Amino acid sequence: MAIKKYLNKPFYILSVPNKIRIKLGNSDYLVVDLTEPLREDVEVYPGDPKPKKQVFSDIRKTGFQHHVYCLSDHCFHPHGDAPSHQNKELRHKGFESYGIEFCFNPACLIDLSNSKAAKNSNGIKYLLEIRKEHLVPYSQIMAKKGAVVIRTGYDRWIESNRPHKPKNIPYLSKSAAEFIAGFKNIKVVGTDSITFDPCEKKPVHFAHQALKGNLIVESMVHLYEIPAKARSSFYLQTSPVRIVGATGGPIAAYAFIEV
Repeated sequence: MAIKKYLNKPFYILSVPNKIRIKLGNSDYLVVDLTEPLREDVEVYPGDPKPKKQVFSDIRKTGFQHHVYCLSDHCFHPHGDAPSHQNKELRHKGFESYGIEFCFNPACLIDLSNSKAAKNSNGIKYLLEIRKEHLVPYSQIMAKKGAVVIRTGYDRWIESNRPHKPKNIPYLSKSAAEFIAGFKNIKVVGTDSITFDPCEKKPVHFAHQALKGNLIVESMVHLYEIPAKARSSFYLQTSPVRIVGATGGPIAAYAFIEV
């Protein structure tokens, strides 16, 4: 076991690598894990419920161990948002609506963590507002991909399990969301923020509404592990656990980089 400290409290987790090398057919790949294990003490969107675990069967009494978990649709890192999450007219389209075409796509990573507008917050540098002008330089690359991932630098915040404050959570501007929605080739839109819309003021949902035809993937982690030279061309796995009627759910996310 390895010890990590979250919020000054010791927490024990298995030491597992964030990346490995594998061989598929005749090609070698670096695989980067963009997913975090779910913990009971995970910091969630402000006001959302945290996971709860109950013992259904105790191995000392019954001979087998079995737990029951109470989980919200959006507590996973990463998680996907169903169209029903923030679109009233699509309440019938739950998380089960994402087919296999959303699971594996050629992708690019747009890393904005070192942009001029990025600021340092408690030792972690990230961009708060993703604007259209941040994305326009990547237009030619985006036009050739099935998935685009935007890194603000907030993945470091999520990994440190610090509480989320509404005014400090990165988001897409309305023009940025509409710009991405204009690329009909893009099926998956990912980010390291816990939401695509601003949550400091009165709730607005323009990003979720603009991208309602896409699989929205939020709270992605370890994006900095994708090598700079590979960020314009890798394969992204974003496999949803398709829960019928859910407004969102867990995503198994991995980057496959040919080496």
